[in-house]
Amino acid sequence: MRKILFSLSLCIGFSMALNAQSVALRPGNTISNILLKNTNGGTYDFKAQKTAKGFIVVFMTPSCDHCRAYEKRVIALDQKYKGKGYPVVAIGPYGDYPNEYPLDALAEMNKLAKNEGFTFPYLSDSKFKYTTLLGVQKTPTAFVLQKKANGFLIVYKGDIDDELDAKKQPKHKFVEEQVNKLIK
Repeated sequence: MRKILFSLSLCIGFSMALNAQSVALRPGNTISNILLKNTNGGTYDFKAQKTAKGFIVVFMTPSCDHCRAYEKRVIALDQKYKGKGYPVVAIGPYGDYPNEYPLDALAEMNKLAKNEGFTFPYLSDSKFKYTTLLGVQKTPTAFVLQKKANGFLIVYKGDIDDELDAKKQPKHKFVEEQVNKLIK
């Protein structure tokens, strides 16, 4: 009985330690930088974007119907806020997994960006680094980041707005509301 209790407590302790190590960043936390491969073959470094006051980051994949429904709204966000210092940057979680996720890998991301006329960088998340760090569980997931001296403050994490149907107008534009507060 002692061995069973000891083993059980050891398993619980190990499980708690693993969960503590995998706690994702959330609003109020700061991320020092994001540096990823772009669909154009280059590398995109958030810190190197000197004119940006922050970023609208959207995790999205080419094969996700919900992401596809939001493409025009994401392009519109970039057009509306890029000139105000908050450009859109999209990140594809599966970009470097062409064998496991061929419909969402870098080649498909590149096709999507060109075919849909993305006006923003579309980055490939290397080995789920930022997907995990930011706790992304579904696509699309949006973040609003504000540039600070020590990195980028996570101001918002969540849905872009409250309407999945591309033919309907959303009642609440969550990302726009957050960015508008920052640029006032």
